[in-house]
Amino acid sequence: MKKPIQFLLVFLACSLPILVGASQITIFDNQKINSPNTWYNHSGEDQEVEPGAAYSQDWDLEGMFLDGKHLSIVGGWDFINKTDDIGSGDIFISTLGNVIYGESTQPNNFLNYYGYNFVFDVNWDDFNTSTNEGTYTLWKIDKDTKITLGTGLNTSNPVAYQANGNNGFLVETGTFRYESGLSDAATGFLGGTHYMISGFDLSNILGPDGSFTAHFTQECGNDSIMGQVPEPTTMVLLGMGLLGIGAIGRKLPL
Repeated sequence: MKKPIQFLLVFLACSLPILVGASQITIFDNQKINSPNTWYNHSGEDQEVEPGAAYSQDWDLEGMFLDGKHLSIVGGWDFINKTDDIGSGDIFISTLGNVIYGESTQPNNFLNYYGYNFVFDVNWDDFNTSTNEGTYTLWKIDKDTKITLGTGLNTSNPVAYQANGNNGFLVETGTFRYESGLSDAATGFLGGTHYMISGFDLSNILGPDGSFTAHFTQECGNDSIMGQVPEPTTMVLLGMGLLGIGAIGRKLPL
């Protein structure tokens, strides 16, 4: 009985797409409908977009990863080069706990009602192609901060931070990297061609427990990707569950 249990643990580890030095933190964005179109009806993020949106690898946001305290996002979506003249949004972060997502409307006109308290305002149009690096500004925000919403599908809100000094407190500026032409084997995702942005530094905003929720989408909200690092109590419960499986295995006969 030991071998099947060991196989289960190895399967659970190997079934997670892992980039070198990084752990996947992707969570389901709660957008799913019963439909024969598989892009709309399963609870994974790979080969999935928001219900009713345009679907193909070009629009697919596939996974979030954490390398130490640096955030990365992988997708069939080309983060830098626009598709159909539609670009990328910003990366919203909450270190406060629960957030609101998967809603098409919000009661306050273009205000941050979704519960995020930080945002990486990414300078997508000022990307250095010779170094494959871009810049971002990290802001602390609140419920009165102005945001932009999806120009098409709104179920992926929020989309982007409205700059110009509106109710945001500057935390830091930094640089991120962009990689293109990544393979299925390199990322663990399907679709043939993948892109990655990495290096978004969370060091100055995470609390002692390191927990947070992250959110990203395109300007149109065609697809959304979310990541989460749970509080330590959640991880302790998971660890206890795995130890329990191991204990059962030791007690059962071979």
